[in-house]
Amino acid sequence: MKDLKRMIIFTHVVEALSFSEAAKRLGIAKSAVSNHISQLEKCIGVRLINRSTRQLSLTEEGMLYYESCADIVSRVEEATRRVTQLQKEPLGTLKITCPIGLGQSHIIPLLSEFMNVCPSLKVDLQLDDKIVNMIDERIDISIRVGWPGDSSLVARKLFNSPRVLCASPGYIERFGMPQTPEELSNHNAIIFTLLPTPYRWTFHKGQNEKTIHVNGSIKTNSSSAVYSLLMEGVGIAPISYFLVSEEIKSGKLIPLLTDQEVESVSVHAVYQSRHYPSPKVRLFIDFMIEQIKNNKNLDIINNSNCRDCIPENLTITNTVPEIALSEQT
Repeated sequence: MKDLKRMIIFTHVVEALSFSEAAKRLGIAKSAVSNHISQLEKCIGVRLINRSTRQLSLTEEGMLYYESCADIVSRVEEATRRVTQLQKEPLGTLKITCPIGLGQSHIIPLLSEFMNVCPSLKVDLQLDDKIVNMIDERIDISIRVGWPGDSSLVARKLFNSPRVLCASPGYIERFGMPQTPEELSNHNAIIFTLLPTPYRWTFHKGQNEKTIHVNGSIKTNSSSAVYSLLMEGVGIAPISYFLVSEEIKSGKLIPLLTDQEVESVSVHAVYQSRHYPSPKVRLFIDFMIEQIKNNKNLDIINNSNCRDCIPENLTITNTVPEIALSEQT
């Protein structure tokens, strides 16, 4: 970096034909300019400038060196200009990674409007339930459910995602409906391994909190797989309400232990730089927060109590609803 700095100073001296004028343009002392030129000549081992009391002139070596330096300095200035421009307006490609279920249900429907807001920006959306290395994969924004993860990254909360404990009517018909959280130990739990404590499920009732240790014959790192396994009647699992709201309304899934609240999870937008987030990152996150706040179709993810999300016309008892079972047979 010292060599580059001296090359820049040398270029200014040649173009100004004066140490004093170059110092004025650079905003540094004349003695500093003179010292940098002397150090540059010492470093490369040739005299670049002939000095006299009246004027400066380039040596033959100095002229050759200046031609190369001027090209390098021009490239550096252009690179700086382009990067600065990127900080002023969103350009290029925004690379986003997001869990499959959340991406399909809530991110993709909002992308069209986002692209209208920012037509100069391209979006690379990667749907994947696993947590990727943002640096290695050059990810701008990672939308994560549950917890931000790496403490070196910056996380901005988008919303709370209420969860509901549920199972299919077919599963309940075969194995019964649990009456209390403790009875879950007698059921086949579908284990979602990306949660911080996949084998411990926490329930709230009023001021009371209860954590239950569960076991199951199958575990997965995919929320989409949890959904499919629930639909196939493999077991019981808590799942984000936005993934199963229609299935609960239609009776294809039955909410369980509705007098208890399943611990909700937070959804965060995670990015790399706290001090210099790019405009495209800031714009997308601000857009998402505003849309989530104002879009009535997204009310279910803004409600921290999932019991309030369950349709009023859905009768929930501690036995299997006959209408739900009859639809399955």
